[in-house]
Amino acid sequence: MAEKFLVKETAERLVHNELSNAAYWFLKVAKEKIEAGERQGVAIEMIAGLIFCEFSVEAKLNFVGWKYFEDGWPERASFREKTMLLNKALDLNLSWGERPLQTLKDLMRFRNALAHGQPEVVDIERVVDVEPEIWDILKSDWEQSVNVEFLERCREDEGVFWEALLKSAGISKSNTLTSGHQSITVLREEAEKNF
Repeated sequence: MAEKFLVKETAERLVHNELSNAAYWFLKVAKEKIEAGERQGVAIEMIAGLIFCEFSVEAKLNFVGWKYFEDGWPERASFREKTMLLNKALDLNLSWGERPLQTLKDLMRFRNALAHGQPEVVDIERVVDVEPEIWDILKSDWEQSVNVEFLERCREDEGVFWEALLKSAGISKSNTLTSGHQSITVLREEAEKNF
């Protein structure tokens, strides 16, 4: 008698949870370092936190769109287009000029500056009355966003946006968790009898 197994598996793998947890972790580590007076690597933790926060926001937006629109969700549309589609469909009345969308727009701008990084050339000459900070010339515009206050605001507004999306779409938090099921059934085959 040979055994075979019938395996049935179903799962919804929802990456937004891991991305949000990573953003939380990097914010926590950065804050702990700052409070301890340790500056080494803190900017890297904040950059990672901001990037994971942006990834989380996009994944959450895609999750709600997928649940609400099912096969009609425009996965390849821009962040702005998808946000406005859900804003209108769910009657959220959120404005790009106010939080949370204002913060998320700034976060997306930060992410795009890094993801689509372009060389910056600075070539200026000037006369000043005081000796300037010589390292300022090496700072890019996106570096202004690398601070714990902006990271905290992004995490906070990510949560506000998430809550508004879930409430308006009628999605319970329990339905936002990765879940799955597996069953295994043993199948027995009788060996052929030769008489």
